[in-house]
Amino acid sequence: MQKFTRKEGFVLKNTNTKSSFLEGAFILTISTAFVKIAGLLFTIPIANMESVDMSNFYSAYDIYNMFAVLASAGLPVAVSRMVSETLVYGNTDEAERIYKVSVRIFTIIGSIIAAVMFFGAELLAGLIRNPGAAMPIRVLAVTAFCSFVMSSLRGYFQGNSNMRHTAFSQVIEAFSKLVFGCALAYIIGKAEFTFMDGSTGAIAGVSIGAVLSVIYLRINKKRSDKAIVPSNTPVRADKAIIKELFRIAIPVSLGASVMSLVNLIDTAVILGILQDSLGYTESLAKELYAAFGHAKKIFNFPSAFIVPFSVSILPALTAAFTAKDKDGVAKNMTTCFKYALMLALPAGVGIAVLAGPIMNILYFNVPAQAEAGTPILAVFGVAVILYAVVSISGAILQAFGRVNLPLISLCVGSVVKCCLNFILVGIEPINILGAPIATCACYVVMITMNMIFLRKYLSGCGAIIVNTLKTTAAALLMGVAAYFVNIPLGSFLGMKLGGLVSICVGVVVYAVLIVVLKIVTLGEIKSMLRRGK
Repeated sequence: MQKFTRKEGFVLKNTNTKSSFLEGAFILTISTAFVKIAGLLFTIPIANMESVDMSNFYSAYDIYNMFAVLASAGLPVAVSRMVSETLVYGNTDEAERIYKVSVRIFTIIGSIIAAVMFFGAELLAGLIRNPGAAMPIRVLAVTAFCSFVMSSLRGYFQGNSNMRHTAFSQVIEAFSKLVFGCALAYIIGKAEFTFMDGSTGAIAGVSIGAVLSVIYLRINKKRSDKAIVPSNTPVRADKAIIKELFRIAIPVSLGASVMSLVNLIDTAVILGILQDSLGYTESLAKELYAAFGHAKKIFNFPSAFIVPFSVSILPALTAAFTAKDKDGVAKNMTTCFKYALMLALPAGVGIAVLAGPIMNILYFNVPAQAEAGTPILAVFGVAVILYAVVSISGAILQAFGRVNLPLISLCVGSVVKCCLNFILVGIEPINILGAPIATCACYVVMITMNMIFLRKYLSGCGAIIVNTLKTTAAALLMGVAAYFVNIPLGSFLGMKLGGLVSICVGVVVYAVLIVVLKIVTLGEIKSMLRRGK
């Protein structure tokens, strides 16, 4: 049944957004699957190329992420939230004004950050104790600029609950990165330039993908403009829009930047402590850091599937919250936690249990790094589950307009992570394993604080606990099955083939359990598939 409310002369539109939330989450999940698979297919070949220094590749990405997270986190969230709120009242004129203002602002910010990365590449590389990363950082400046342009476009489409263009642009970006990145990494590696290695070619492919993604989004924005019906209603001045834009974006962006800065500190701390405190050679330290980067890449694969839920929940929850639809708020929160944990729990358990086979399957040409990365990946398996709760709880707080609260929890958690990094990495028996342990501790602190902040909004959401317990049981049973199947298969078929079969067994066991335990019904699955068409 539709809910209509009046406020300041406007008629609130339909706020029954559960279906649009699920549709958006489904579309982005499918695109994320393609993007992350393409990402692995991109990283694995270059990681196994002798001409590519992966420590340069990962170090450059850590620098890039520190800046680009501004574009991928707070800015599109702000645009999405503002457009969604405006469209609840049917004010299409203001939604367009918000978009135009955001494009101008984000282009300026992107140009400044791109200039810093391009002209300050040597300085930035020196700060993280890896001078070889300078050229990849310089090439990533193009990607950084494009990321800010894309943020306004993606935020606008997401505010309209249109996740298709965001999804397709991500697919274009990933596919282009895969094709051009691998090709250029191979060509430049074979050329044996003295001033750059294959990692620069791989990074160049990333920049090409970003440019093509911007072109796609701009074309579709122009097409969508033709269908817009002017509302002929008053709109806020540019100054007021900019003020509101930054009021929402700054806390979210700062929060995301804090974590990126912490990850950058990870790089400097790990390489520094391993060499200075533990006395490791530079080559050994870079070898261990590459293993850490490989494990973190796998951690990012399932973690990225949580992003569609946090992105899709924003317009849906914002609309329900703005219309004071308590039932809509409760249903969207419950659904978001349910489906996010359905993905995160089995992924985390599976990674923790089968860390060894996974590392050896993916990084077959660097066995020393695969072996060193196995315990790191096992700890990151736990982090996958914790990250899901952090991401969803933070997105819900942002949808309720409490954008400062996730920033507070993130800052506290980051301080904990940095302190533990300095302590744990410097302990000889632990060394680099201290970094993922510190990450888990950081997430535990953030979850605790976010849940305290959310407690007054959780009334009517008792189903979250029930769903979580059932999903946890299914994931643990799956993990037990995969572990005990892998023991004989690993001996009989070898670690790689035995691991692949064990992963398939785990997937089948979990799929059966979620139906048997009624975590999700066949009717829900069919409904989601229909929405995705």
